[in-house]
Amino acid sequence: MAVSKRLRYEILRRDRYTCRYCGASAPDAPMRVDHVTPVALGGTDHPSNLVAACEPCNSGKTSTIEGFVDAVQDDSVPPSIEVLIEETERLWVDAYTSVYPSREITLTQLNDVRNGARDMYGLGMSADLIRRSATVAGFKGDTFICLTEISDPDWLAITSESFRVWRSLWFSSTGHASWPDMEDILLFECSVEQAINAGLDRVTILRAVTLTGHARGVYIEDYLDPAVRERCGL
Repeated sequence: MAVSKRLRYEILRRDRYTCRYCGASAPDAPMRVDHVTPVALGGTDHPSNLVAACEPCNSGKTSTIEGFVDAVQDDSVPPSIEVLIEETERLWVDAYTSVYPSREITLTQLNDVRNGARDMYGLGMSADLIRRSATVAGFKGDTFICLTEISDPDWLAITSESFRVWRSLWFSSTGHASWPDMEDILLFECSVEQAINAGLDRVTILRAVTLTGHARGVYIEDYLDPAVRERCGL
C-alpha cells in the first residue's frame, strides 16, 4: 500500500526535510519518503520504518542502515502526553506574556494550545518540536502551535500569511458558519511548508492557497499547475 499524503508530510516534517542517508536537504534536493526496510522484505508503513530521503538516495538505495529504525522511532514519539501538554502550556504562556503583558489570557486560548500539543503528539511529532512550536506561537500571539515549527523569518511570514488567507476563505465559503479544525490546519500547514521547501515563490503559493481556501481543501499542491507540481516533486 502506498504511503498516504498525510503520512508523507508527517515524516518529512519529523526529519526536517533532510535526507537521513546523506544529509542533503530541501530545496537543494527533492525529498521523498523511503521505507528503511523495503516492503518486499517485510517492511511496513509505520513511521518508525519511514524516513526522508533525497531522490538520488531513494533511487539508489539497496540496503538498510543497521540500527536506523530504532533511532528514528526513539526520536519521534514524546514519552508522556500529560507532562508534555503542561510544559507546552507553560512555555506558550511565558512567551505570550513576555510580548503581550497587558493582554488577558483566556481559557479558550489555553485550550487551543493544549489541543495543538495533543494533535502534534498524536501525529508523532517530537517533544522538542512541540516545545519550540509553542514558544514561537506565544511570541507571535498565536494559539495554533502546529503552525510555528519554522523559525526562519521569511518562512514564518509566508506560512502565517498563507494561513490567514486560507482560514478566512474557508470560513466565508461555509457561509461564515464554521472554521477548519485542528487536523485540517495541521495538514494545510504541512502542505505550505512542503511548497516552501520545494522552492516555490510567495505569489505562486498564495495563488494556490486562495483556491484551496475557496474549496475548503488542505493540500495546496492540488491547486498548482501540473508542470510546477511535477518539477518540484509535489
